Amino acid sequence: MTRDQFDYFRKKIFELAGISLSDVKIDLLQSRLRSRVLKEGFESFDQYREFLSQIPPEHAEWESFINLLTTNKTDWFREPGHFDFLVKEFIPQWKTLGKKKLHVWCAASSTGEEPYTLSLVLNEAFRNSKYSYEIHASDIDTRVLNEAQNGVYLRERLDQVPESFRSHFALGTGEISHWMKIKKDLKRPVRFFQYNLTQPEQLDQEYDLIFCRNVLIYFNPATISHVVNSLYQHGSQNSVLVIAHAESLQTVKTDWKFKRPSLYVKGKHFA
Repeated sequence: MTRDQFDYFRKKIFELAGISLSDVKIDLLQSRLRSRVLKEGFESFDQYREFLSQIPPEHAEWESFINLLTTNKTDWFREPGHFDFLVKEFIPQWKTLGKKKLHVWCAASSTGEEPYTLSLVLNEAFRNSKYSYEIHASDIDTRVLNEAQNGVYLRERLDQVPESFRSHFALGTGEISHWMKIKKDLKRPVRFFQYNLTQPEQLDQEYDLIFCRNVLIYFNPATISHVVNSLYQHGSQNSVLVIAHAESLQTVKTDWKFKRPSLYVKGKHFA
């Protein structure tokens, strides 16, 4: 891949998804696009580039292009301190607001481990109580959303799940013994949908809790500001934003108020 080709492709993924690729990512971009170029019968990156330059924004190939260049690393109970905060601090304080249903947005849900982890934790926290929860889980990548909606995972990944939660998975037998599936009662409160954080649309719901972890690291400062301020508009009057421990909003202009590393609040209730 030439530098000129690389510059074209990284400009397009920035325009479409806000992903900022540095010069050192040329090998990564080349390896991810090569299979697509060959599969679609193009003889070179230049031919693929010419094709992209001629198709309209709604063409299905742009969806495939975005899917190829998004990173979807995720795990069960990733950064467990956030779930401890949820149980020990957030939920007890949220209950004092007088609400009966907790509305959660998992804004970069990938293959589903994060929203289903939230469902596991909230199901346990609200067991035999008057409270309920609903989780909206979004991602720009349609391929990973399809995986998430299926709720089927390699059984070996059960090791990431604390033993007390493992009964919520149906384990395969025989030829499918290496697979596991999240059970319906944990899957039911979770709704998946496609959403581009860098080109936000108005959502019908306001959220009490927003998880947006391990995605801001792919954006430049201007895009981060744009994204988190859009999240702020979708937060309820007293809401909490959770980002990854490796991320920070300290240099970003935003109305979210710092609580402690990776946790930001709207309003005074959780400050």
